[in-house]
Amino acid sequence: MPTLKTVVSRSLGANAVRRFSAVATLLLAFAQSATWVRAEDSSALFREALRQDLKGGPADARLAFDIYRRAAEAGLPEAQFNVAIMLDSGRGVSRDVAQAATWYARAASHGIRRAAYNLGQLYEAGQGVPQNDDLARAWFKASDLPAARARLTAIRPSGAKAETLSAPVLVAPADGGLIGSGADNVELVWTARQGPEGVRFFVELRALVPSGSREIYSGFVEVSSLNVTFSNSLKGVFAWRVFAIARGSSRYAASNWSYLRTSAN
Repeated sequence: MPTLKTVVSRSLGANAVRRFSAVATLLLAFAQSATWVRAEDSSALFREALRQDLKGGPADARLAFDIYRRAAEAGLPEAQFNVAIMLDSGRGVSRDVAQAATWYARAASHGIRRAAYNLGQLYEAGQGVPQNDDLARAWFKASDLPAARARLTAIRPSGAKAETLSAPVLVAPADGGLIGSGADNVELVWTARQGPEGVRFFVELRALVPSGSREIYSGFVEVSSLNVTFSNSLKGVFAWRVFAIARGSSRYAASNWSYLRTSAN
């Protein structure tokens, strides 16, 4: 089997605890907004969504979700967190825990610690994502909230060890998806099944250029999402993939390449 270094160097080929009160959640996100706001339009959208949501009615919640979603798609982390909370609880939108997990991961990639904690709970329980004790621990460590530290001491192996090492499944952006032409970052999200041994992940993001491809990012991470910053002058088609690397051995499993492009193309 070729080593990871050889493969990477090749060019591109042809529950109730997390569902705390809505008001507390929204106020937490609002308090963080001064730190995370990147664009005035996203900030204005978030404030309007918050205003609608605090009215408390079902129709208000539905409208709030739609506006939060717009701000979240524009990359506002606290809006991404609120979208995840609403999808997780089914407030203002049909409940979809798998989608909630993706939005938690996107928010957590920006350092939203409550999102990391909630995602750790989903991996521990196997709700919306594959049950994975290792990723649950990794997300609890990333959160570092008191409740997350408590879960680290309480979590017990499920015993659901797989016989083979599975490749990560790339979740977002969707294959062939668009990112804004002026974007200076992209949130990469994947999931992984519990392996026969502990793993970490190696992520590659490359820009496709006439001569082949150019590395934008490569590196190891412990969790299942990553926010990659790059020059907003970059335009065109990009490709990314994720390796699951077994700890203490040379075994690995790689996802397929997934492609995305700037909206100007």
